[in-house]
Amino acid sequence: MRISRVDTGWPHFRLIQLLLLWLVIGLGSATAQSYPEKSKPIRLVVPFNAGSSTDAIGRALARGMAEVAGLNVVVENMPGAEAVLGTRAVKQAAPDGYTMLLTTLSTHAVNPHMLPKLPYDPIKDFVPLVGVAQGPLVMSVGPAFPFKSAREFFAAARANPGKYTFGSASATTRLAGEMLGQAAGIRLLAVPYKSFSDLMTNLVAGEIHFTIADVGGMKPFYGSGVRPLASVSGKRIPAFPDVPTMQEEGLPSYEASVWFATYFPANTPPAIAERMRDLLNDAAKTKYVTEVLSTSSLEPMPLAGQELDAFQRAELEKWGKAVRAANLGPKQ
Repeated sequence: MRISRVDTGWPHFRLIQLLLLWLVIGLGSATAQSYPEKSKPIRLVVPFNAGSSTDAIGRALARGMAEVAGLNVVVENMPGAEAVLGTRAVKQAAPDGYTMLLTTLSTHAVNPHMLPKLPYDPIKDFVPLVGVAQGPLVMSVGPAFPFKSAREFFAAARANPGKYTFGSASATTRLAGEMLGQAAGIRLLAVPYKSFSDLMTNLVAGEIHFTIADVGGMKPFYGSGVRPLASVSGKRIPAFPDVPTMQEEGLPSYEASVWFATYFPANTPPAIAERMRDLLNDAAKTKYVTEVLSTSSLEPMPLAGQELDAFQRAELEKWGKAVRAANLGPKQ
């Protein structure tokens, strides 16, 4: 009889399970259908300073989303600790679709290899939304830089190890400078800064010799004693057709570029993530975003969901090798 009771009760137990599952799915669908609520602002966290290229893209996206969907998107700059502070804040946010991260390869491909005890996992702690842009890095020099070409500089730096300085304000710019030293066979003095604005203040003042950063961040400073010397991304930059590539300057294996992408916290419902991808793709087509990308010599990066995840995983592996080669990772 006991067996009979178990057998009789089992279908009822399964029925309750199915009813609960349908209830959860129904609630999730209802939430997704009402998302996003126009009365509720969306927080777009940028883990870099105001005035950075990431910030400019974020503000353009916010305007684009206001135009295409009537949404109130608030850009919140949370710089600090190699962009860890803002990235961690999004990881810890409620996975309800109202907190989003706009970041670069610094937090999601380079930091995991350079920083010990990183308080987030770039894969497990985030849902990839869409890639926004990608583009070249450029070696830019200040008024203290006495050479007319990168090739001329390499020769002088080989003869004077440790004499010349480069500034960095992120994991990517630091690694790009170290990679340059390795590729050219020169020893440079790295000068880290807490913010890109501090770095540029010192570059304009001639207190450091050069930096390697994206064109959008550098462009406003050209003409103030700062000039582009060489493209780091394998091809000449259309906005500066007379600026040679590092390959043309004698470094055939040295190449690096930057990318920007958006993420939700882990466990955000798939339907909400998919809805946000649609909104971001629509916003990316507005004049606000296209103008910022054009001005910054950036190209659209049309990757979404699993495609962005696969791209990021490949970037993690690529930059991990670069960090190990430059001996910049956490010391054991």
